[in-house]
Amino acid sequence: MSNEVMSESLNFPAVKKRAVASRSYRVRIPPANGRDFAPGSTLQIDLPANLAGSYWDSTQAYLKFKVTNAAGGAACNLDRAGAYSFIRRQIIQSSGAMICDLDRFNALACAMLDTDSSLEWRGSVGKTLVGTETSLKGEILAIGESRTYCLPLILSPLNQTTPHRMIPLCSLAALQMRFTFEDTATAVQSAGAPVLSFSDCELVSMITELSPGAQAQIDAMTGRRYDILATSWAYSGGTLAAGVTQSTTNLGFSYSSLERVVFGFRPDASSGQGFYSLGNRATQHLSEYNLLINSQQYPALPIKREDKGAEALAELMIADHSLASFNVGNALTNGFKASGTGVTAAQGAGFSMFANTNPAIEPAYPFNDADPDGDSAGEAALTNAAVVPSTIGTFIASIELESAISNGRSSHIYSGVSTLASTVQLVTKHSAATAASKIDAWANFTVLLSLNMAGSGTWSISV
Repeated sequence: MSNEVMSESLNFPAVKKRAVASRSYRVRIPPANGRDFAPGSTLQIDLPANLAGSYWDSTQAYLKFKVTNAAGGAACNLDRAGAYSFIRRQIIQSSGAMICDLDRFNALACAMLDTDSSLEWRGSVGKTLVGTETSLKGEILAIGESRTYCLPLILSPLNQTTPHRMIPLCSLAALQMRFTFEDTATAVQSAGAPVLSFSDCELVSMITELSPGAQAQIDAMTGRRYDILATSWAYSGGTLAAGVTQSTTNLGFSYSSLERVVFGFRPDASSGQGFYSLGNRATQHLSEYNLLINSQQYPALPIKREDKGAEALAELMIADHSLASFNVGNALTNGFKASGTGVTAAQGAGFSMFANTNPAIEPAYPFNDADPDGDSAGEAALTNAAVVPSTIGTFIASIELESAISNGRSSHIYSGVSTLASTVQLVTKHSAATAASKIDAWANFTVLLSLNMAGSGTWSISV
């Protein structure tokens, strides 16, 4: 028998096959607790339940709501995460089982958009959907303006299944999604006091319904038990005291497979109405960092952050599985940093919000700002006007914990570190005295979602 293989282009018998009989329909799911909400309140969406043979695809769903900046208030700028900045906490549960509880959702969304979105996306699709900009801020919401946003669902195990799985809607108890709106002073930046409200809230989704014959095939394959592997996020916070050169923060992450830890510093001085409270992140003179898990160092040799932060950025991209992806963009170095109060129009020649191309001006890159003020996103150069530099920092760090055996891309295996019943600590060293800051740390870990329709008929989760 010949070992030669025919080219796929000449493999004429290999053709697509028709899918099983099904139909898909678009639905608008209103909140279970009203349609109008204020900052600090919680919006609850209940996914349909008791729908035999029906499935929900989170990649084709978005949360839609209208934000109104009432007359009598003040104009404001959204933070770098756009309308994601309005969501402080995301909870998903079902019949008492906590599927996901992610606090500081908006701060993580800002960090992930910084690392995973390109400037082109932020200024085009992202600008229309969620209000992002290519500069270090979100779009402006004028006094008396109403703006509708459509937020794709992110950062939950329902939309991070590995490999991709649709969510069965046959459970006896509904999956409940709760979104807590952020306080106005944190969600936006303004010189005054905006009066914001949220209305016309709904979840727009696609539901797929299989024919009885197709569902019978799935029942035969699964025994009416649906096991879905996914990744999830959890938050742990701490404080960095002023004037210290070393810090150890207990994180409390206890999971069977911890894939990575993402962390950043947000200066206390840049929190409040006049600042970009969510997106302004500092290095605080960070020189090296690592995790301690039951007194064992991860990685064994601490990660160093020096001069322009190349090693820290390389490790961040390794944890994001994009180190050698040269077509992947991010927003960590956009904007413009400079000392002083401004740059003249002549000096600003060749300058844009993407990069500084004038060799006469040496910017301090926002990824390396030690203690940024966080009150101005800067302004682009005008013909006869001075360039206003940004005062926002973008530093974010990540520690990869997955074994190279899976490389974070395998659809068959996962290989994070078990931290069950373990003490997990973040250790940071600083080359100079620090300013008081919040330490935001998020765990990215693997979970198993299970729905046994031959048993309880409700969702359970294993971490």
